[in-house]
Amino acid sequence: MSKNKIEEKDKDVKIEENIDKQKKKEKKEKKVPKEISQEILKKIFKNLLKGIIFMIYFIVLNMAYLTMKQERLVEDIKIFAGAYLLIGIIMLEKAYKNEKLETTLTGIEFMCISIHSLTIMHVITMFKYDFRYYLLTSSYIFSIYFVLKSIILYTKEKRDYLKSFSDISEIVKKEEPLKKEAKKKMEIDEKIELEDEIKNSESSEKPKGANKSTKKEENKTKSKSKQENKTAKSTKSKITKTKSNDDEEKVTKKVKKTRTNNKENTKDKEESTKKKSTKKVSTTRSKDKTKNSKIEDKEKS
Repeated sequence: MSKNKIEEKDKDVKIEENIDKQKKKEKKEKKVPKEISQEILKKIFKNLLKGIIFMIYFIVLNMAYLTMKQERLVEDIKIFAGAYLLIGIIMLEKAYKNEKLETTLTGIEFMCISIHSLTIMHVITMFKYDFRYYLLTSSYIFSIYFVLKSIILYTKEKRDYLKSFSDISEIVKKEEPLKKEAKKKMEIDEKIELEDEIKNSESSEKPKGANKSTKKEENKTKSKSKQENKTAKSTKSKITKTKSNDDEEKVTKKVKKTRTNNKENTKDKEESTKKKSTKKVSTTRSKDKTKNSKIEDKEKS
């Protein structure tokens, strides 16, 4: 028992060492390398560049509102809206071919700006907004959107990197139940040792006559268990015999049924062949009679 305890303790120590090693590896892997961080920064820079382009577009419209006439400004807005719509359609087609989420998002963004620019004059006239304030609010909304998007991109890319390189969670999940089982075994072994010690102490305290009586009782229980096993075996053999007899009766019944069916089928076939032969004979006789009658008619003529 003591050897088993030592072996189980060694196993627990090894498991803990493996977990510590994996945790150290995970800490090292949490530090994102320069190459991957540069790729993430490139994606964020592209996203922020789009936001800057849209901000410049709204600033240009504000400046044009002060210098240009309204009719010319409306035409320019329509041209910009058409250009944005065309870019959005091209980006969506690329996304459909390459199946990339980034290109689909950019296409949707360009489509949204084209729709927004087309509805500027309609919204101002309907709700009586000031042109400059309306464009300022829309530029703020778009800038907030792009900043939030860049933050989400950074967190997502970092999380994907950590998921691809860290397997500590799976290892810990696998080794935790093993540790629990080892602890349970230790507790059970300790209980068994205590019970054995108590029994040994009780047996040493009891007199010799008591030990003899306990031995007799043990022998009686053993003989009873043997008799019960024999009776159980005999009942099992009887059940198997009855099952085999039932199966044989079923098989014989099936064979008899098949034989009777075969006999009936053969009888029906023989009757059908006889009828066909009689029909053929009658047809041949009728043909011969007709031929003979024709010959007689010719001779008479």
